[in-house]
Amino acid sequence: MASRRHPNVTTGGLPPPSPTMARIMVTGAAGMLGTALIDHLAGRHDVVATSRALGFQRKGVRWALVDLRDDDAVRGLLLAERPDLVVHAAAVVDVNQCERDASTAHQIHAHSTEVIRGVVAEWDGAMIYISTDSVFDGRKGEPYDETDTPAPLNTYARTKLEGEAACLELARGTVLRTNIFGWSRADRTSFAEWVLRGLVEETPRTMFGDVTYTPIHVTHFSELIEQTWNAGLTGLLHAGGSTILTKHAFAIQLAGIFGLSTQGISELSVDAAQLIAPRPKNTALSGAAISSSLNRTLPSAAEGMELMRSQYDDGWVARVKQRPMGAAYHFWEVE
Repeated sequence: MASRRHPNVTTGGLPPPSPTMARIMVTGAAGMLGTALIDHLAGRHDVVATSRALGFQRKGVRWALVDLRDDDAVRGLLLAERPDLVVHAAAVVDVNQCERDASTAHQIHAHSTEVIRGVVAEWDGAMIYISTDSVFDGRKGEPYDETDTPAPLNTYARTKLEGEAACLELARGTVLRTNIFGWSRADRTSFAEWVLRGLVEETPRTMFGDVTYTPIHVTHFSELIEQTWNAGLTGLLHAGGSTILTKHAFAIQLAGIFGLSTQGISELSVDAAQLIAPRPKNTALSGAAISSSLNRTLPSAAEGMELMRSQYDDGWVARVKQRPMGAAYHFWEVE
């Protein structure tokens, strides 16, 4: 793919959206981010949740089952609903699977974005495309900002970058690069949950000590998405958390916040992991632009981990997973 210069974040001379309730369509709504978005937006906006299977259901949220690889079905749904905003959160999140099936990765990340862009442009609709911090090769010695040139190392990142380009051709197109963590829906296991289970069970977990990133809790990120929409921001923005840390440091900090032992946590270089898809060692993002544009401080990793714990303690996780939770953070068990 030829390199493409991304526009700086701007309102583009466009007025911000109306403060009244908007119709917002969320793709990939059964995933971790989709679930958090539904929970955050329900009751605040008219939400249309789309996925291939039903996900978290809340009052005021309408579900429409659609496969993003079916262009006609996607066009038909968009024309029927005419959303003010599409939050395009659908993704093939298994990076190794993207290497095995590059065609599907391209269809979900890039082609579907082109289809959505073409339809919503008919009524001057908006799209917020959720991208990834892994579009860079990781060779920079400090956090990446929006002016840095992407250099994806794997199919996942390359196809996400193609999706960015498609979104940014829309007048009201916004790209948010990020790296999220938090609780997944049903019995799917997120990275943070995998780490937490190992800590609870005292099962050995080997974590990369040379992969640096800026993670943000998925609920905090959902708030950023709505704030970005309300402010009428368009263009490219980096929307991670404020803390720069390694995957190993993430696990150690998570253990401390949940009051668990770090005895089973060990450190490994990503070079020794022999992964199918190569990974960049530094994907830390500078959030200075979005922080300034929204006049807010980005949340820290610790704040996100504290939120993970409180969401378990106050029953939010049980509500999202739609089953009782085990005691002492045994979230994979039914109490």
